[in-house]
Amino acid sequence: MSEKATAQPGRPRRPNGRVVLGLLLIGTGRTAGFAQFGASTEAFLASLAPCLGLLIVLAGTLAWAGHPGRGLALFLYTLCSLLAPCVIGDLFCRLWDRRQNWALYANVLNCAQWLMLAVLILLISAASFAVRLGVSPQQAAGIAAPILAVYVAWFHWFAARHALQVSRARALAVMLAVVFGTTALLYGPEYVAGDKSSDLFAGPRTAQPAGTH
Repeated sequence: MSEKATAQPGRPRRPNGRVVLGLLLIGTGRTAGFAQFGASTEAFLASLAPCLGLLIVLAGTLAWAGHPGRGLALFLYTLCSLLAPCVIGDLFCRLWDRRQNWALYANVLNCAQWLMLAVLILLISAASFAVRLGVSPQQAAGIAAPILAVYVAWFHWFAARHALQVSRARALAVMLAVVFGTTALLYGPEYVAGDKSSDLFAGPRTAQPAGTH
């Protein structure tokens, strides 16, 4: 990949408008988008700030409403899903001597949360429109969900391929590790503990009257 298509390590963070442009370019398969992102630790921390701010507001709102447990669970769960791909990517960067590319990769993944949200909204809108045309909700969801899953997997592969500057096979390995590793980290404890780990989200349960099933 040419130097024009990739941000250099230590490069100052671009203005937000350039980041949006970068997301649009990367999200449509154009490597020029990587040059719109900073590739320094400072840029990585700056990309975390909006997500952390939103999480703090949401968790604080739940706590203020009398559900501090749910607020804490939401904060930790979402923070884990945000940082896990970056941590997994760092392991591969150390393995393949790509440490200088990690900040760019992590920065892109952090900012991509907003792109995925936009894609999700578009798919929900398209599914709602299809339902109005007579498609059943189950069929609409059955089409939209795989599209989203494939797009997310492709985006992770594309980001690893060009931000880390690795081969297609190695990018595939990173993508699989990120997707399955993050999924296992988020849902593995709940699977092991049954439904007990969901109590923080569900809140206190109402006692059932004696003799009911």
